[in-house]
Amino acid sequence: MAISNNQFDKSKFGKRKSVISDINITPFVDVLLVLLIIFMVCAPMMTGGMNLSLPSGAQEISVENSNPISISIKSDGEIFINDEAIKINNLTSKIISFSSSNFNKKIMVRADKSIDYGKVMEVVRVINVAGFSQVALVTELMQ
Repeated sequence: MAISNNQFDKSKFGKRKSVISDINITPFVDVLLVLLIIFMVCAPMMTGGMNLSLPSGAQEISVENSNPISISIKSDGEIFINDEAIKINNLTSKIISFSSSNFNKKIMVRADKSIDYGKVMEVVRVINVAGFSQVALVTELMQ
């Protein structure tokens, strides 16, 4: 029995497929999930660069200003501004240059808990004399 051309199913072979105009959001969601994971992994690494043993505090400080200046004092008394080692004599000029002369910029002071309290207060005094009034002492959150 011979089969002629007109006996084929036209729905499978003769019909052209139409273009689907719906938006495929699967690749978009995949990219967003990958970015979310990357930001979740990188965010803890972006907080202060010095490894300090901070004292415990009562509550968490909310940071309203974007990108506050971080001053860290290590246990040996060495002072850092955003991971840059400085001397106490140069602290005023460095803070003013980091803040672009914005005296309303928030300054976060992080100090090792084994350091002398007088050293911390000396740094805070220099910051206040420079004209900055928004100084916060960073502590670990008590559990």
